Amino acid sequence: MVSPAMAQDSAPPQQQDEEGYGSDDIVVTATKRSESLQKVPLSITAFSSEEMERKGYTNLAGVQESTPNLNFSVQSAGQNVVRVTLRGVGTETLVGGGDPGVALHIDGVYVGRNSAAATDIFDIERVEVLRGPQGTLYGRNATGGSINIITKKPTADRVEGSADFTYGNYNELRVRGVVNVPLSDTLSSRIAVFGEAHDGYLKNLYPSGRDNNDKETFGGRFQLRWQPSAGADILLRGYFQKFGGAGPGSRYLGTDIVSANGYPTQGNVGIGTGGQRVGADVFNLARTRTGAAVLPRPTGFYEVRKDAPEFVDLLIKGADLEADIDLSDTILLRSTSSYQTNTNEILVDSDNSELPIETRYRKNDASQFSQEFNLLSQTQSPFQWLFGAYFYREELTERFQTIVPAGLIPTTIVLPAGAVRGGGGVQQDRVVNHKTESYALFGQLSYELTPGLVATAGLRHTWDNKVQDRTGGGQIDITTGIRATTPGLIGYEPPSHGEASFAEFTYRFSLAYEFARDHNLFASYSRGYKSGGFDFNGGVVDPVVGQVPYKPEFVDAIEVGSKNRFLDRRVTLNLTGFHYKYKDLQVFRLTGDGPLTDNAAQSTIWGIEGELKLQPTDDFAIDGSVGYLNATYDSYSIPTPPTDFSGNRLNYAPKWTAAAGAEYTMHFGEDALIARIDWSYRSATYFDRANLPLDRQDAYSLFNGRLRYNLDAWYIDLWGRNLTKTEYLTGQLINPPFNCNCRTVNLGAPRTYGVTVGTRF
Repeated sequence: MVSPAMAQDSAPPQQQDEEGYGSDDIVVTATKRSESLQKVPLSITAFSSEEMERKGYTNLAGVQESTPNLNFSVQSAGQNVVRVTLRGVGTETLVGGGDPGVALHIDGVYVGRNSAAATDIFDIERVEVLRGPQGTLYGRNATGGSINIITKKPTADRVEGSADFTYGNYNELRVRGVVNVPLSDTLSSRIAVFGEAHDGYLKNLYPSGRDNNDKETFGGRFQLRWQPSAGADILLRGYFQKFGGAGPGSRYLGTDIVSANGYPTQGNVGIGTGGQRVGADVFNLARTRTGAAVLPRPTGFYEVRKDAPEFVDLLIKGADLEADIDLSDTILLRSTSSYQTNTNEILVDSDNSELPIETRYRKNDASQFSQEFNLLSQTQSPFQWLFGAYFYREELTERFQTIVPAGLIPTTIVLPAGAVRGGGGVQQDRVVNHKTESYALFGQLSYELTPGLVATAGLRHTWDNKVQDRTGGGQIDITTGIRATTPGLIGYEPPSHGEASFAEFTYRFSLAYEFARDHNLFASYSRGYKSGGFDFNGGVVDPVVGQVPYKPEFVDAIEVGSKNRFLDRRVTLNLTGFHYKYKDLQVFRLTGDGPLTDNAAQSTIWGIEGELKLQPTDDFAIDGSVGYLNATYDSYSIPTPPTDFSGNRLNYAPKWTAAAGAEYTMHFGEDALIARIDWSYRSATYFDRANLPLDRQDAYSLFNGRLRYNLDAWYIDLWGRNLTKTEYLTGQLINPPFNCNCRTVNLGAPRTYGVTVGTRF
């Protein structure tokens, strides 16, 4: 089930395409038209609903296993957001008004809050992963690409539906159901609902602690479709999804005792009268604040001992209206309107210990409205065109609070003059109101120069305006109220204001040549743009102009590829090579005053990707993919401490990604037994610019399996994921040096297994 949803040209997921065995051909709408995946001059990995089901993918974390050079991870430690990286291009700034580098579109609607990427996928038509800059048709914040989720629409031809029930280890329970009901010859409806819960994968050994990486979620989607005539199609959609539980968990990795990352080694326990931060080795205390002896840290990979009552509360809801109207036999008008809200609240034990060192609380309340108009040609002419106008507005209020309690260390420990004995404690409490408005005009023209040779040119102009007001910044001593870095002053920093506008062109040029049936070549040059903005916390404030923004970043990309089908379409082979110049990277670093986004880096990225599907017999199929990525900083250094990261690999950009799957069907009269096994591989990945051993996840493989028995209207699945119990990390955060100054990591799921019983009618 997907929560947010909106307009996209919907076509059947498969269509008959002339004669030949492999006539099933996924149709995609990546160019806002219905086209064969094999003929679109873009690097796209597409999953039909049937393929998602066979592979057991219920969210984007699963999709990354079969998509070359895609990285997906949920980040915690004071946040509840998703980091998505494609070909090394993603985002470093995950808080406040920061923008993603890989855009998420659900039924054609851009979703601004990246926490929405963690929602469940259910009752969909397909998922499309568009690799490379998509600035012409999808606009800002698609420098790395776009992930498009297209849900199933109501149909007026029949009553149909499905339901399934799952039970698995960790007490997993999942119930899903969908029903499509025609209400008249022109009016139809579709309702999809689901709920899922399981215990936490990350066991908390603290007596009253909550197990992390649990799941408590439910949601639904209702659609009403009116087709009053052959030239009109109007769809109203409402949706919601709610998440609860202890939330995405992190595990303590260690204090940062090396200077190459640029962080000090002690936690802050108070502020002296001179404004100096008072540090102490809080992780080696012998006793907790209550006097209890500190136990050794857990050694199990999925074990923690945390005292804070962690929780997450995420609610996404909204409504969309899309309309396709034939203005004539040759021109289609499409209107897409959407309004949605995203409330995301989380409390974490950011020191990841039974010691009461630090808690973090964050709450984001976001709302967004978008409107898009498209005019499209709809003829068989060699000349095709599309023009569009787009408006987007988002308002976000974010509160962020960190607390280090007073009296954290024994009073016998000598602290600097002016510091409260035992530590006065440190608190930060910042509130930010952030507004974004974005306008765009765009167009794309295609012309068939000669039979089989098509040239395409697209251009978009985007205007972005961002306004940010923030209050309550800085750290204060809880006992004395003295502000850090400001001798003698009491209380938080004064309010500050920032406003910035950006205007940029993005474009794309491509040539596609079908030199033989089922054999296509393409080449393209494109430019992507991600908006500049303001740091939520810790950014530079000029006494005259106010908050100083960071600048946009850009990607200039060259891509060449080939899409082929052989042997009566039993073999599909797609190959792509690409080269990027990545400029003004928005890199995220931690300073003594808080997180700071710099436009400090330049990068060259290049790589190759291959995707293969084989169907040796009617009952046996093989699929696989491979991606190679060379992504390093050409130039990147920081002033304090002076450190040069040039030549290091980009974050979350493994050199190799690979996947392979095999599926075999055995028939028993009208019934069938389907066996499937999947393997995925990721080479070593760095989570921080310093590329230190502590920043690295070594190479690993995952194995998943599924056995399905299909009856006439029923099926039963036995399934397992991570069958070999591989222990791996998905992300890392080095916490700010003015607080606990510790590393925390997010963990991949352990081995899970279960049974699913489903029916279709």
